[in-house]
Amino acid sequence: MTGPAPLTERITVRVTPLTAYTAVSDVSRMGRWSPESRGAWVPGGRGPARVGTRFVGINRAAWLPWATLCTVVCAEPGVRFSFEAGFLGVALSRWTYRFTEVPGGCEVTEEWLDLRSGVAGRLLTAVAPVVTGVVRRRERNRATMRTTLAALRAALESGV
Repeated sequence: MTGPAPLTERITVRVTPLTAYTAVSDVSRMGRWSPESRGAWVPGGRGPARVGTRFVGINRAAWLPWATLCTVVCAEPGVRFSFEAGFLGVALSRWTYRFTEVPGGCEVTEEWLDLRSGVAGRLLTAVAPVVTGVVRRRERNRATMRTTLAALRAALESGV
């Protein structure tokens, strides 16, 4: 049995794929664009993350912030960047960003895959609305992904 399909959003940005990749793979900057992420703490500092890099993602949707432990699982400069997020040892999600050259810039694709499964995954799914204030995670993520990509485009195209 397979789970739900990944949720995907895309946007065209007037920068090179490598420029977009470099911004996204510096996970400490994600809080600048995302309405839910408040950024990340990366042991050892800033800069593009590599496969195996672990970081703590700081998030907030309603009244209570929460942290996820994340691990970079793919880092292909200018092509693809992906990390998996977990909470208390339970896999939550995989976030993937793809960068495709198009005339005048690149297309940035953001993908979210829900990895919650088993008893622990169902328990976290049941408790999450109380902690995060998010009742419909899939719909919320679609909206925040659109906002994130628009803010990323604005920042990259203005040179911020």
